[in-house]
Formats: sequence, C-alpha cells, structure tokens
Amino acid sequence: MAAAITPRTRQIFIANPNNPTGTLCHQEEIDRFMAKVPDHVIVIFDEAYYEFLEEPLDTIKFVREGRNVVIMRTFSKIQGLASLRIGYGIAPARLAEILQKTRQPFNANAIAQAGALAGLLDEEHQDKTRAVNKEGRLFLEGLFAELNLEYVPSHANFVLAKVGDGDALFHYAMKKGVILRAMRAYGLPDWIRISVGTMPQNRKFAGVLREWVATRG
Repeated sequence: MAAAITPRTRQIFIANPNNPTGTLCHQEEIDRFMAKVPDHVIVIFDEAYYEFLEEPLDTIKFVREGRNVVIMRTFSKIQGLASLRIGYGIAPARLAEILQKTRQPFNANAIAQAGALAGLLDEEHQDKTRAVNKEGRLFLEGLFAELNLEYVPSHANFVLAKVGDGDALFHYAMKKGVILRAMRAYGLPDWIRISVGTMPQNRKFAGVLREWVATRG
C-alpha cells in the first residue's frame, strides 16, 4: 500500500482489525508503513474492534508525534451501545479543529454521552465481554475446521467463512432463527460472516450449520 502512494494521495483508511475479514495489521507492520507515509497524507485508522485485541496496538503515539493521523473508535462493539450511535476520534488539534467545523450540531445527545462515559469506565464489563468473545470465536473457528470449511482466523467479534453459497445459508439460517450476514455485497458470494454470540447462541448456529452442510451432501 505504501508503494501506491503518490503526490496526489491525500488520505489513507486502514480498518484494523479489518471488517469483514477480522484480519490484523500488527504493530511492526504499522510502524514500517507509517515510516514511509509522507507528511502531506492523512492516515485514518478505523479501530472499531480495537478493544477485542489481547495485545492492543499503539497508534496514539503517531498523534502524540504530531503526525497527520486520525483514530476512530466506537462504543457500538465491546461496550454494546450500538443503538446510541456514538464514538470518538483521536487526532492532533489542527485536524480536530477542521472536523469541528464540519460536524452537525448536537450530534451526540446527553443520554448517549452518559452511556459512553459509563461504558468507557466499566472495565469489568469489557474484560468479561472480551473473554466471552474469545471463547465463542475459538468455538466458531473450531466448528468451521471440523466441517472442513475455509475460514479466516479473526481478531474481532466475528468470523468470515466460505460455505459455498452465502445467500442460501443466510435464508436457511433465517428460517431457523439465526441471523448471519451473506457476503455477496463484498464480492464474496461463497462466504458468510457470523458474529460471535453467547455459547448457547453459538451452539444453535453450529446445529443449523451442520444441518445445512448435511443437506448439501
């Protein structure tokens, strides 16, 4: 990606961990990349799944160094506050001032702000969610391996798997009370993305998937 930068490049977006693959650019890779990024380019790190990492990355150091970096995070994932539609950004003051000029007034209501602050301070909940997610993620990856289905090892709260016909499995699972995401819109018609749930939810999906695989011979 660094080799693709030209004088016309203005912004680079890096989702890390990535959606929908769950893959991760490790610290060493990020450091090498940032060493090659010229000063005129703004790098935006989308870190929606940052809190699920067992070894958190340090991209804030680039902000402290005064680099043209914006870090975006959300309360929709590990804090479970998706309905409040709230997140936050970390950036040098000069970039934050530009964003301030373009944001909508009253874009975060008082209830959302109170919930976000409580979620940020509730480390016990985050630790519990991280542990539940790890157990479920390993269960799902083991399930796909058991059924000889290709999958992408994940660092987020979902797993991407190749099932042969994502749309067909989506409709089959819906009838069984399980919601997953078919990946045709991402150019991956053979794949699905399944979010990690509680273990009873994960086991229900496992039963549905085994049934579906059996029907396909």
